[in-house]
Amino acid sequence: MRTVMKSMMLRALRDLGEVCKVLVVVGVPGALLLFHVWQEYQITQAGYAIAEVTQEHRDLLEEHKRLTVEATMHGRADRVALTAREQFGLEPARPEQIIVLDVQGGPEEHASLNPGAVFTR
Repeated sequence: MRTVMKSMMLRALRDLGEVCKVLVVVGVPGALLLFHVWQEYQITQAGYAIAEVTQEHRDLLEEHKRLTVEATMHGRADRVALTAREQFGLEPARPEQIIVLDVQGGPEEHASLNPGAVFTR
């Protein structure tokens, strides 16, 4: 009886050893494969995040350019108006000082487009 139990134990241990070998042969490459897939997923997600931040950076640069031009133009108009007032005594035109011209005809009759045109009053 002891020998039968002993042989069964040895056979169970051999079977356990075989199962462990199979698990190592299949499990290690499987774990490496899963790690590789997870790593590629992380790299892809980082790429998407970088693309998003890069686009946001480009948008902010474009807005900065637009605001810089706007601020420059606004500052110029204020400086021109200030210089006109201080140095030349000019003031903004009052509504009654504005004369509206009614141009008859199309652009083909405009003097700058037709150098040979003669206009009389």
